[in-house]
Amino acid sequence: MTSGFVRNTMKLPSGQIDYFTAGAGHDVVYLHPASGMRVSTTLVRLAQRFRVWAPIIPGFDGTDLHDDIIGMRDLADLLAAFVEDGPGRACDIVGCSLGGWLGAWFAISYPELVENLVLSGPAGLRTADSQPLSFDPEVMRKQLYAQAEMVQQDEKTAKMRVSNGEMVSRYGLATSHDAELQARISEISCQTLILHGTLDVRVPLEGIQMIKAKIPHSQLVYVYGAAHSLELDQPERVSALIEDFLLRGEAFIVNQTLPGAESATTRSAP
Repeated sequence: MTSGFVRNTMKLPSGQIDYFTAGAGHDVVYLHPASGMRVSTTLVRLAQRFRVWAPIIPGFDGTDLHDDIIGMRDLADLLAAFVEDGPGRACDIVGCSLGGWLGAWFAISYPELVENLVLSGPAGLRTADSQPLSFDPEVMRKQLYAQAEMVQQDEKTAKMRVSNGEMVSRYGLATSHDAELQARISEISCQTLILHGTLDVRVPLEGIQMIKAKIPHSQLVYVYGAAHSLELDQPERVSALIEDFLLRGEAFIVNQTLPGAESATTRSAP
């Protein structure tokens, strides 16, 4: 499903980056998870109200690596160059899992380029003594989705899937422990929506609650019955939450009539 999304390339100082765009209006940059770029229901819905930019992190989906880009802070610098050459102004950031980890670093490093921030199941929040994450395909599918049988397989080639798996080590996702990010998370100054699936076993609840406590202007919403890949596991719920937050910003209030979503202000833990 592309639904109007067009693939483009952009030449940046560190190398070429591929990205998808669609829609018109206020700029929203979407940062994909470690499974790679996918035009999901959430992206299609956002493109009906916003101008969506969706860069592919170098090395994912068969794209070329950038030799000097080897960690999250390097990726944040790359994203800044992308935003300056693409949208050309401050924009909203929506990051999922690996993309949430990157989005958090981007908001810390380049606050002037971020208006609103969405962290959906953000990675990087595990502790140093946590067991490494499993990347066995069968284990992952069970951990990513509460209803795996309902999620359609994407169209990536076997070679793309292998290359995406190799990027896990390059960018540190295997441990997903970023002590510096956790120490500096309170530097995020923009309005922030944190989404966490109540069945998510890949991102620790303690880490999610920690960043909620430390990010000054943040709201935490639990999505009930969702596992780690919220936008694919519960597409309609998550799309509605993200869209409403980006439209309302500081005035965002969780719609308690939306089934399966509840604000952390009304419940201390799922």
